[in-house]
Amino acid sequence: MNKRYKKITGLGILWTLVLGTLSHFFYQWSHENMLVGLFSPVNESVWEHLKLLFFPALTYMFIEQKAMGKAMPGLLGKNLLGLFAGLLVMPLLFYGYTAFSGKSILWVDIGIFCVCVLLTFLLPYKLRNRQISPSWEKILVQMGLFLAVAFFVVSVWEQIG
Repeated sequence: MNKRYKKITGLGILWTLVLGTLSHFFYQWSHENMLVGLFSPVNESVWEHLKLLFFPALTYMFIEQKAMGKAMPGLLGKNLLGLFAGLLVMPLLFYGYTAFSGKSILWVDIGIFCVCVLLTFLLPYKLRNRQISPSWEKILVQMGLFLAVAFFVVSVWEQIG
């Protein structure tokens, strides 16, 4: 099981790096389609760029849950914990370095994205043998739903405003 989970974690990292990078361009490629803008950044704000991590990772985590959820109780909660950690670290690193540099540097931004993807998947991997209570997992799922709705609302606001 451990070897399989390591492989699945690696695939999640690769999936999120590739899909997250490509999704940076989906809105533009779709000629600013509002539906695409719900899942992809519609502008250059840090908030919108959190979607590069959130939706690809969440999609993979749902696939992983379907494939391994019964064999690994609490998997979704651990995965969401990793996702929230990655989402928290991304703006902290971005605003941290831009406070000193005074500007955004593309290669640093890409590096931050990669670090956050690794954190998103390696934290749950590290927690794989730990228990998570069903009530805590339920709270994490509710937080994930709230965050998805927040992304949708802000995206629509940005597109119509």
